[in-house]
Amino acid sequence: MLGGMNMKIRILITAMVLCMNASAYDDVVIFPEEKGVLLNRFFYDFKSPSAPWKFTRNGWAKTLLQEYGFTGIRTSIYGTGKKPAHPEPGVVLEQYYESETQGLKLAKKIDPDTLIFASKKLDNTQSFPEWTKDYNGVVPEKYAILLIDYLEYMKREGLEVDILGIDNERRFNEGNIMPETHRDIVLELRRLTAERGLRMPKIIGPEDYAMGRNDWMKIFSGLDGNTMDIFGGHYYTRVRPLNKLKSDLAYAGDREKWHSELHWDNHGDKEDSTHSMKTAVCSFIALWDCTDNGMNGFSWWDFNPKKKRRDHLMHAATVPLVNARPLKMIDPDGAETIDITELHTRAFLQGDKLTIYAINFHSSKTWDNLRFKLASGRIIGSVEGRQWTDEAPPEGQSAKIRPFAGKSFRAALEPGTINVFTCRVKL
Repeated sequence: MLGGMNMKIRILITAMVLCMNASAYDDVVIFPEEKGVLLNRFFYDFKSPSAPWKFTRNGWAKTLLQEYGFTGIRTSIYGTGKKPAHPEPGVVLEQYYESETQGLKLAKKIDPDTLIFASKKLDNTQSFPEWTKDYNGVVPEKYAILLIDYLEYMKREGLEVDILGIDNERRFNEGNIMPETHRDIVLELRRLTAERGLRMPKIIGPEDYAMGRNDWMKIFSGLDGNTMDIFGGHYYTRVRPLNKLKSDLAYAGDREKWHSELHWDNHGDKEDSTHSMKTAVCSFIALWDCTDNGMNGFSWWDFNPKKKRRDHLMHAATVPLVNARPLKMIDPDGAETIDITELHTRAFLQGDKLTIYAINFHSSKTWDNLRFKLASGRIIGSVEGRQWTDEAPPEGQSAKIRPFAGKSFRAALEPGTINVFTCRVKL
């Protein structure tokens, strides 16, 4: 709880008590001149429950697209057991798409440059219509017909698809789209779009549930033909297979790299909940694994207007990253830490706005009087600190912090806290 005299958690409002001879290793040091990839693709996900409906209510669409600067919308391609929108070749039952197309048209009205990212809807072993598959999974020539039918339908609605995900979490569906099948589907779809005078969308893949499954990207990298424009994958909070993430991204090469289904949930931890601090910490760190390693596109599952603590924290984790760059930084635990109980710090520069994150989820250790220092540039004005604990209100507790000589400020990070510091900088 930041701020008042009666608050339990301390943050030092001035930086007058200094350890002038402290080494960089004893401080949190931010290097504003050493920037990572531009984080320039943020999508609102229509695939999560009631999201299209929420999007059209109470100005939420304008908040996302205008205020926050989100890039586009991820939407569903049906033809599933629950929504059989593609019962046979050449037929699209439009009623299954009405809520999505309504939301997409609103998005295009607000910002004509809004990107449409269409992704196959998962419905376990009924994810693909019977007519598109055989005992091995989907048949490329048949499944490509479903995709071209969808693209034609969208164009009739005045909505051209920019990015197409032909698979979604292969682990849980029956499509069995391995690299060779992916290639053949895309090649056939290219032929069909040219034949029917449609624009070929960019292809994202493999979009599986976990990075590195079955060496998909390794196998794909050895195939002839460039049939993937964007690498897309899912990387979940509690598993965090960091080495597999790095391996897949290496095979992705120079392609854009997106985490297209970020989740903020407990993944089966019965004593935890989606609104707990542990879930929040794991979600922040999983996101940072991606930004650390060059991913530039993101889509949160179930990103809602601010109401509960979970919502406020998701906004705090996300909005400062839109069109920002991650910065190099070091802290007393080192540049890379894995365990959630270690000190985790990150910094992102969005124009001249610097956002610094510090998580101390240790059960008892306090980082007392910790100095946050710029390696170059100056802090303009004051620093706003915001802190979340189990006892804090949903929006956290805030306080103004006066920097020392425009170069540093100090804070006490008590156990079990998520801290966000924002300020303007001049480089």
